[in-house]
Amino acid sequence: MKILLLSDANSSHTMKWAFSLQKHGINILLFSLFKPNQDVYQQYQKYGITVIDANLKRKIKNLRQPNLSKLSYLQSLRLLSKTITTFQPDILHAHYASSYGILGYLSKFRPWLLSVWGSDIYDFPQKSWINKGLLKRVINSADTVCSTSRAMANKINQELGRSQLKIIPFGIDPDIFLPAKEKETPFIVGTIKSIEKHNDIDCFLDAVKIVVCEYKLSNLQFLIVGKGSQLEKMKLKCKTLKIESHVTFAGFIPHEKVVQYYQRLSVFISVSTRESFGVSILEAAACEVPAITSNVGGLPEVNQHNETGWVISPGKPRALADAIKKLYNDNHLRTQMGKNARRRVIQKFNWKTNVQKMIHIYDSVVSRP
Repeated sequence: MKILLLSDANSSHTMKWAFSLQKHGINILLFSLFKPNQDVYQQYQKYGITVIDANLKRKIKNLRQPNLSKLSYLQSLRLLSKTITTFQPDILHAHYASSYGILGYLSKFRPWLLSVWGSDIYDFPQKSWINKGLLKRVINSADTVCSTSRAMANKINQELGRSQLKIIPFGIDPDIFLPAKEKETPFIVGTIKSIEKHNDIDCFLDAVKIVVCEYKLSNLQFLIVGKGSQLEKMKLKCKTLKIESHVTFAGFIPHEKVVQYYQRLSVFISVSTRESFGVSILEAAACEVPAITSNVGGLPEVNQHNETGWVISPGKPRALADAIKKLYNDNHLRTQMGKNARRRVIQKFNWKTNVQKMIHIYDSVVSRP
């Protein structure tokens, strides 16, 4: 079977899908709007995957109107058509509705699949009625639409009129994300997320202030891994709250090295104000780290309240601080929640199972009359 993937070559999720499908004997050709980094390109070469890129990065940066960047995607349509003619795929599979999905729709190739990721559904259609109308057309033109969570599938059904979707989460490989052999002595509470407004690092830091200064738990350490537009603002907030000695900003960590950071944690935090799924919670869970998450989007699907962690309302630093304190004081509960979390990943979110589900979808689409 020949699959033409339309997706960002530099995304770890793209790489994961491409490499896994190629391992299962599927001939993968990747079409990316952006040129892969050199080390990423070498990994694709290692797996025998050809990458066709439109190299739009420079062109988009040169645009005076950032809002027109989506229009520059259309420049790659001719290259995509040429790629389809040359490769002659059995299926075109676009990842991310508001860019690659638009290209998949405009290519007029059949059959084509669409995988939605999150911000393409939660953010893009909210910007204008034009965006919403375009996205609705793209979503309803695909032969099959895959969502990472039921919450996002419900949103698509209610707001974009597509009722039948396949749920294929971003699963975890439990053979890679493993519990630490020995947990370090410091009790570390952390998050591994992009430092953007919707991930509400503000709330996390306010909770740190309560834990350290009110509850007098000054021996706890707090770790924030990631980069983003709010990074400097959050560092400044730490100084303002006088908690900078308790909080470490580790910056961006390559995905292949992130396991060791999960293994250092005692509790994982994700109190986002919006979230389509929450793959980082599952990565922590596979390492037997319980989570405290907000009850928005797909987060309650990946973090089971009172079983694998706790689910609280967003924007509630006091509730977050109380939950951290309880898990700190109850080692047995924290350990049991961590074991429950890893067991649930193996049962419901195993990456190998997800790949088999996707291949089954490919087979059923190809066999349709």
